[in-house]
Amino acid sequence: MSKISIVVFSSVILLSVFAVFESIAVEPPPERDGFTVAIIGDMTGSQLKDFKHLERAVYEINQLNPDFVMHIGDVVQGYTRDQVQWLKEYEQFMARMSSLSAPWYLTAGNHDVFTPIWDADDRTYEKLYQEHFGPLRYSFDYKNSHFVVMYTDDAMTSVPVISEEQIQWLKSDLEANSRANIFIFLHKPVWRYGNDWDVVHEVIKEFPVKAVIAGHFHAYQKDMNVDGIQYYVMGPTGGEQHESDHELYGYFHHYSILSVKDDEFTMAVVKLGNVESDDYVLAEDDIKMRYIAIVSSSKTGVRGWLWQPVESPVEGELEVFVHNPLDVDMPVTVQLDSDRPLWSMEPPMLGFILPANSDAAFKVTLSSPKTRLADIVPPEFEIEYTYTDAHGRKVPVMVRRRIFLRDTRLVPECAEPIHLDGVNAEPIWQQALPFYNHTWVYSIYERPDAPPKMSLVADDENLYFYVEVMDDKYSYLKNDSSPRGLLSDAIIFSTQPASERREIVIFPFNEDGDAFTGAVDRRGTLQPSAISMMPGVEYHTRTDQQAGYYYCEGKIPLSALFDDEPVAGKEMLFNAGIIDNDLTAFIYLRTWAYDRDSKYWGSLKFAGN
Repeated sequence: MSKISIVVFSSVILLSVFAVFESIAVEPPPERDGFTVAIIGDMTGSQLKDFKHLERAVYEINQLNPDFVMHIGDVVQGYTRDQVQWLKEYEQFMARMSSLSAPWYLTAGNHDVFTPIWDADDRTYEKLYQEHFGPLRYSFDYKNSHFVVMYTDDAMTSVPVISEEQIQWLKSDLEANSRANIFIFLHKPVWRYGNDWDVVHEVIKEFPVKAVIAGHFHAYQKDMNVDGIQYYVMGPTGGEQHESDHELYGYFHHYSILSVKDDEFTMAVVKLGNVESDDYVLAEDDIKMRYIAIVSSSKTGVRGWLWQPVESPVEGELEVFVHNPLDVDMPVTVQLDSDRPLWSMEPPMLGFILPANSDAAFKVTLSSPKTRLADIVPPEFEIEYTYTDAHGRKVPVMVRRRIFLRDTRLVPECAEPIHLDGVNAEPIWQQALPFYNHTWVYSIYERPDAPPKMSLVADDENLYFYVEVMDDKYSYLKNDSSPRGLLSDAIIFSTQPASERREIVIFPFNEDGDAFTGAVDRRGTLQPSAISMMPGVEYHTRTDQQAGYYYCEGKIPLSALFDDEPVAGKEMLFNAGIIDNDLTAFIYLRTWAYDRDSKYWGSLKFAGN
């Protein structure tokens, strides 16, 4: 059902048609009464500069906004006789952790409490830890869960020991618990040392313990699941690697997110650098950077063109001009795209500060050795602006401009008839030097397909063509009315008789074998509504979909291209292009020369007097 509404604005009447839809109820997501806990790993063995990992973890955790944070221990380097040094390391750690927006709780690690001489009777650093950080073991409740923090260095030895007294404390603590879930944290994964943990496990398996979470090894691993209790070893958040620094060994800087709902939990591992605040990119910066990136080629670009280096080396001077559209000065560099090594530039790079709202222009020389046709690609300038965003970060904004290449191609004279069957079997085709079609304006949608290849020969009345196109999805839209241009595979031949541009269009997959003529609009687009039938053109298309190619062979009357002007012995302005459409709303155009301005076209040189 639809309605017509009349809306009046300042005596202007607008008619609008809109549909009325029945409201359909959508089931809302189930309500959740869960919570999340962030878990930070070891940071020892690192230098002060590696606090950057802890700083980054704190930043990201603040964006995720967990209910609280657990640290798995080893927060100072320790192992020192200098208590002042221990306190300095304590302050460095606290300076970073104080930025957490959520409450946080600590597990005591061996680096935090050991003396440098491994004296089991010396409890100096245990006392310092308790004085500055808190208890060595403790527990607390949160919502439907109970959290226990154990101490693995009762014996002050490298091999962890859980004392009988601590086991009894643990048992009493769990017996007093009435929550649905229990999570146990400790620094050293005692179960991996093959000693006391079996006794502990026999205690905890009688209670709703969901997970036991340790650290110390500086490598993440999801460990065993015994009696429904999942064991984990957390990796480092700044700590140095031990046996291997390969990520799949478990060594990578991260934190974890424990999510609890009812009597279930999940553990997610978050690599550092993958969470940002909502002001990571501001609209004001994005708008300015886009303003740079889409600057018109009439304001930032290249003046001039070069010959294709087909018959001899090429060297030529070009002018690069650059515009700064912003109200701030910006550093700019100009160099050739290194992925196109055929070309070299002198000087190899330009670098300068471009004042606000200003322009600059420079002369450069480009050169290329003589090259095989198949290896020639348009050289491309990388014009890089360095924009400073609202956070003070330097952001490269790249503008790419290609240099137009021209060519003059001899058209061999054809004395024998050519059978139009889509197979270039006639010997004359071997004399025709092929030319390749390229994209002359950079686009992020550019595809790595092999460039279409075209060969031309002529007799007194016709121009013959043989086209080879990499394409495995063939398209022809009959009665095309799209305002975006031709939504079909097409081959276009462009000439300019009597200074008036003309296009002859062939649709290789038009079953009627028709050809058309038309003119491009001011945007350089050939509109379906602007083409009409062109008699006298013949062609045949052969497909090889398995190989992903099609081949089109045909002939066009010279009079259709150049009117009645004789072409023998002359050079005639010419261009040709291939439109690829894969049954979508988009087309991909590649041409022999830059298409939108005929002064950059190539020319055909015909035999004869």
